[in-house]
Amino acid sequence: MLSLEDLRARTPSALRSLKDALLSPTFGYFELDCSQSGQSSFDVHRTYEAAREFFAQPTEVKCQYVHTQYVSGSGGYVPILEEYAYVKGTAALVESFDVVRDLSLADLRRVRDTLGADAARGLGPMDWPVEVSDMKPAFRAFYSSCDDAAGVLMASVALALGLDEGTFSQYFGDTAHCSMRAMHYPTIAEHQEIQSEMNASHNISGTRDAVSIVGIAEHTDFEFITILHQTVQGLELKGRDGAWRLAAAHPDLPRFTIIFADALEIFTNGLVRATPHRVLASQRDKDRYSLVRFNGLNDLAIVEPLSQFVTVERPRKFIAATQGDHVGRQVTNASDNLAQMLEDKKYPKTTLTAPPKRYAQMLIVAGDKILLGKHTRGEFAERFTGFIVEIEQDSELAPIDFARTGAVRRAGLNPGAFDALNQDLDIREIGRFRFTGWIPDTLVVEHEFVAVFDDAALALLFQQTKSKSSTKTTVDMIPTWFSLDEIPYADMPEDDEKWYSCCLNVAGVSTTGRDVTRVVDQLVIGHFHFENDALASWSTVAVPFKAPERIEMYRLV
Repeated sequence: MLSLEDLRARTPSALRSLKDALLSPTFGYFELDCSQSGQSSFDVHRTYEAAREFFAQPTEVKCQYVHTQYVSGSGGYVPILEEYAYVKGTAALVESFDVVRDLSLADLRRVRDTLGADAARGLGPMDWPVEVSDMKPAFRAFYSSCDDAAGVLMASVALALGLDEGTFSQYFGDTAHCSMRAMHYPTIAEHQEIQSEMNASHNISGTRDAVSIVGIAEHTDFEFITILHQTVQGLELKGRDGAWRLAAAHPDLPRFTIIFADALEIFTNGLVRATPHRVLASQRDKDRYSLVRFNGLNDLAIVEPLSQFVTVERPRKFIAATQGDHVGRQVTNASDNLAQMLEDKKYPKTTLTAPPKRYAQMLIVAGDKILLGKHTRGEFAERFTGFIVEIEQDSELAPIDFARTGAVRRAGLNPGAFDALNQDLDIREIGRFRFTGWIPDTLVVEHEFVAVFDDAALALLFQQTKSKSSTKTTVDMIPTWFSLDEIPYADMPEDDEKWYSCCLNVAGVSTTGRDVTRVVDQLVIGHFHFENDALASWSTVAVPFKAPERIEMYRLV
């Protein structure tokens, strides 16, 4: 057990102990006590409470945040049995919520413009679950503490190996590959219940017994060093002597297992070995949770053996590669293993969970009136809605950008008018709803926005826009004004009457117009279920919500 504060102070005894751990002929890891740290204030209890609350949500709620692991740079949810397979013939009984460096869209663009597209891999912005109000602040605080601890560890590792303390930390910056995962390992009993549910929904193949159920299959981590915490034992590490050992669990204390990863092994030409590890499937009656922070280097950092570790007795063992390319290559291998088992029908699932189909809808209010669009074609032909557009998968634009541009262009309105609004007060997200049964076998998430216009901005909204394109814009929604107390619900989708009023209320909008003193930091969320094109059930609730700061707005052209 090493102390983070002793390492921060560079005490000789701590550096000697770290060197012993790095070069140990038996172990390949050590424990780190962060309980006395002032700068790395790890609140493990708060972070686990937020994680447990998220994992306890219904599957459809969690699946709003599905991402395709490292292919999607924005982090998100990985459902049970959809973890990549590090070993062929294994299925991981785990679900996770993955966090990346939560940069704003503006900062992400600056990274891409300055350093290139590769440098922006694995960076935010995050789509935080609004159903768990403390998840974003708790996880971000934990992530920040990991940043501090990782910086201390990288400098200390260099000093312990007789190198300049900035040897590794010089590559640890704002674009470093540093994902964090909150992981939930259900018990075997819960797994059997999950399998029964999947059988009932025809999501289990007939050859599900062809794979071994594990927590996580044996692998080494791809970055430089890993910081891991667990609530109960389950993590096994393989020492340099070939023996497997259970890592300790400190459920209520900020004491971590530190695992050596690939980049550290490559830099030292194999002197320090990346530690193989695995997680056992939970056999007890208690679920296991863990918090894991992978600490890599900047995407473009070249990872190769340092000259100090290449000798006649120890010739060069590794070729040079960027940190990003190494991570990408290893992830692709694991992804291919899973894809092959799915193709061969030798996996507990027949398909992986697809991200939801998303829509953005803009409601436009001016005084005591609301502007709606009458659809000229499609499933809503001859009915009114707000101005709605499908959000493109994998687009870097935020839903609000689609709502204020692509949606209003469908009605021939001028997106530039939104630039005249107060971005923090006059335009905001007011609702976010899940729809099931609307589109068969597809989860739909719809983001609802409202924009409140004054006379000057309203004139711009109806101003004809000029386009360099010779193609005539097709208008498929006819904008029509209604009094706020005479919204034509009878000529609108059935769900609209259930949520318009409560959503407008959080923006301070009533039948007499907008009162800025009544604006509240809330978001209305809910679920609408359709059967045979009719609304069968619905529920809504207002939750605390602070809209992200809009440093820059982007237009969809």
